[in-house]
Amino acid sequence: MQTLFYQSIKWLKRLTSEHAKWGCSDVSKESLPQFFTLIEKQIGIALDNTKQYLLESRLQPLAKQGGHADVYSFIKQLIQSPVDSLHRQAFEALTTNETSFFRDNHVFNALKSTILPGLIESRRVDKTLRIWSCACSSGQEAISIAILIRESFPELYDWDIVINATDISESILEKARSGIYNAMEVRRGLDPIYTEKYFTKLENGNFQIEPSIKKMIHYSAHNLVGAWPSFSKFDLILLRNVLIYFNQEVKNNVLKKIKQQLRPIDGILILGAAESIYADDLYRLQSLEKITYYKANK
Repeated sequence: MQTLFYQSIKWLKRLTSEHAKWGCSDVSKESLPQFFTLIEKQIGIALDNTKQYLLESRLQPLAKQGGHADVYSFIKQLIQSPVDSLHRQAFEALTTNETSFFRDNHVFNALKSTILPGLIESRRVDKTLRIWSCACSSGQEAISIAILIRESFPELYDWDIVINATDISESILEKARSGIYNAMEVRRGLDPIYTEKYFTKLENGNFQIEPSIKKMIHYSAHNLVGAWPSFSKFDLILLRNVLIYFNQEVKNNVLKKIKQQLRPIDGILILGAAESIYADDLYRLQSLEKITYYKANK
């Protein structure tokens, strides 16, 4: 028991030493406010001094790789130099890429039972359906939508269906484009029947999405707070669990731009479960049994 106790003490001392080296050095932290401003300007994420632990944990590998004494000297370099690939690596390290297949079943149940049938009915003449998965991370949301359409709406076999999936991170988009997921990722939210039907198991134990689903999705890089390309109008936009990281001004700007991308009258915007649009005359709230969504006002 004593041996275990002293081993624990040694481990705690080593952990404290590492934290002191990388997170609590004597290097001035006066650069932090400028860095927070830079992050918000470049990618919209609002950070403050309460998030220093996030900076330390996520930027430590880049700081170490660059030969910096600690995270804060690395940050100082970033704010003193023009934005380049090193900045983009840092920004990507600070983004959250939490996702899973069919995340929040209530949303996909509503898409299946109400939202997509309504859109399909209004698009029967031109037989087109355009969907945008914003901040798509490694692609699970876009793939889930494609599988849902294939499974539940076989009458759309001859429609022109486009699922745009965008994210700020080029590295995470590379994974999305590959369509390859490990066993744990596949188990998170994906029905085993769909795994069997729409994925091929590779020799290394990973799973790859089948080409017919993959070709329904177009992945591209897009920064929601940067310049926007000329998109076509979308019937359905999913902007889930993104706005929670922005301040109100950035949220408002993004929502104004999103409105311009929605098809008039019946285009639909779905936010995350913890996100809402308050006191905004750009959108009107629509309620279903277990989810809410938005339509653009004229």
